[in-house]
Amino acid sequence: MNKTMKCIVKVSAGPGNLELWEKPIPSPGPGEVLVKVHLTAICGTDIHIKDWEEFAQKRMSPPTTIGHEFCGNIIEVGPGVSKERIGQLVSAESHIACHKCSLCLDGKENLCVNTKAIGVHVDGCFAEYVTIPSENAYVCNPAVSEENNAMLEPLGVAVHAATKVELGGKIVAITGCGPIGLMAATVAKKLGAAKVICVEPNSYRAEAAYKMGADLVLNPIGCDIVEEMKRECEGLGPDVVLEFSGNVGGIQAATKYIRAGGSIVVGGLPNREVPLNFTETFYRGVNLIGISGREMYHTWKVMKGLLDSGMDVSGCVSHILPMEEFDKAFELLASGQALKILLRP
Repeated sequence: MNKTMKCIVKVSAGPGNLELWEKPIPSPGPGEVLVKVHLTAICGTDIHIKDWEEFAQKRMSPPTTIGHEFCGNIIEVGPGVSKERIGQLVSAESHIACHKCSLCLDGKENLCVNTKAIGVHVDGCFAEYVTIPSENAYVCNPAVSEENNAMLEPLGVAVHAATKVELGGKIVAITGCGPIGLMAATVAKKLGAAKVICVEPNSYRAEAAYKMGADLVLNPIGCDIVEEMKRECEGLGPDVVLEFSGNVGGIQAATKYIRAGGSIVVGGLPNREVPLNFTETFYRGVNLIGISGREMYHTWKVMKGLLDSGMDVSGCVSHILPMEEFDKAFELLASGQALKILLRP
């Protein structure tokens, strides 16, 4: 094995500043494993880091190897880790919990106040090799496609949102058809939703939503989305809204068209405060539910069951490129003519 590896590094603060570096292959420390990365995926977080948005400014201290969605094989283990793990095909829970704070001790590790994130606080997986805590290395089913296994981390957000409320027999609206919203359409159908309506202004993404299981896609720019949604939902609106757009206007509209007694699960992250009419929303018995990441490791078990039973979300992959072509990948994403882009080291 070579002693060095190629990796994509946020080399300094400020927009851009991503470079392909050659660094020493890391050695796993106590409780860690070394993974040879087979396939990795670009996330919205990586775009925030590239553009040096507030999220990245508050959390990062470059230079840092970025990336946190991947699959690969464990090739070495650190002290305290069973050698039986060598050879396992794994993906990773990207949030590293402290296991000491009150939330961790209450079984809410995904909300840990001391969370460190792979590819943000510590070096990530846009590399030929990555070290991660052994407990974060979740074993994949090798019978599942490599594309699906590389996207378990974002799929977990869709599954977490979709399992917060009962979807069986319900009319489900999904706002925002980025990769996680597209995955959510497939998940909702697999969980028995009677009808899935996606809200998406981008025609390229709208076409993908139909392929991922949507029964109908509405363009909020081309119609009165509140009236149109109610018309398509028995005059009452959808039972559930899974919100992944992070769009302020989209979120406000959802509070107006959600059925009385319905639930809005929020997985998108707006970049500013969202004013809401509390009386109009909550007097109608609407439930507003927030999620963060994936429940450790309940969400992963649910994902495994769905994938093992035949669910496939690889339809949201638009490109697989060599890792060296990362600049092209980010340009494609910025153009709006790409969905999920995977990189192969």
